[in-house]
Amino acid sequence: MQTKKVVGVDVGGSHITAGWVDLQEMRLDDSSVVRSDVDSLGSKDQVLDGWIQVLSRFELSPSDCIGIAMPAPFDYERGISLLKEQGKFRSLYGVNVREHLAKGLGIHSRQIFFSNDAASFLQGEALFQRFPPNERVIGITLGTGLGSAYRFGERAVDAELWSSPFKAKQAEDYLGTNWFVKWAMDVSGLSISGPKELVLTAPELAHRAFTEYGKNLGEFLAKPIREHGIERVILGGNITKGRKYFHEPLLNQLKEKQVNVEINFSQLGENAVLLGAASNCEYPKGNIS
Repeated sequence: MQTKKVVGVDVGGSHITAGWVDLQEMRLDDSSVVRSDVDSLGSKDQVLDGWIQVLSRFELSPSDCIGIAMPAPFDYERGISLLKEQGKFRSLYGVNVREHLAKGLGIHSRQIFFSNDAASFLQGEALFQRFPPNERVIGITLGTGLGSAYRFGERAVDAELWSSPFKAKQAEDYLGTNWFVKWAMDVSGLSISGPKELVLTAPELAHRAFTEYGKNLGEFLAKPIREHGIERVILGGNITKGRKYFHEPLLNQLKEKQVNVEINFSQLGENAVLLGAASNCEYPKGNIS
């Protein structure tokens, strides 16, 4: 079997990151990584041309491929964007992204594979840390939004828990960045952009916020852990940079709920998505969804 070179790609609401991935060693070539800002509110041509400009830096032979992690909703099998009401990439709604990228890069469309970003995060961590394929794992990314994925076998799938009912609203309202913004305003009248600013400007207040956040996270996780017999939880995303504040409240809440599970934090950070997306090229159907 001919060895193929693979580019792993992470497309976010504000950036695109890409780099060569060695699937044999499950390792990212750090020296090859390219990151560029993206205007997710730009026109179709502006967005796609920006992506093509980044991806064109990687010289691909006909046997090589590109694995791209995209946020939902997206038709990962056909490569068509369904993003419309998510506040990003509305100009790509209904566009066959695979065909446009292939044409712009001068490669065959069959060399491009798409996967869900949350599922790619979990897949990358699972492969890098060599989790047993029969281990039941949930991956959660905590950032601007709430990403979630399950892995019950060889491949991770999007869990779509962001909109699940939780407390008075939905889960993302209590576990995304905006929760900290609202909490700080309600509790102290402090206007912040997110948890990082809260930690820097009001550390004591941040400790209170993260304590409540950890309790919310534990309460939220208890249900899917019980329902699916989850053995391990992997947490990633920018909010986990404040883990020293919320880790203990999270564990205490799970203990109170009589939930016994292993809690791990991401070892790869953002690189997990690149590895997971790249690994998608190894699957015939090409969609970790």
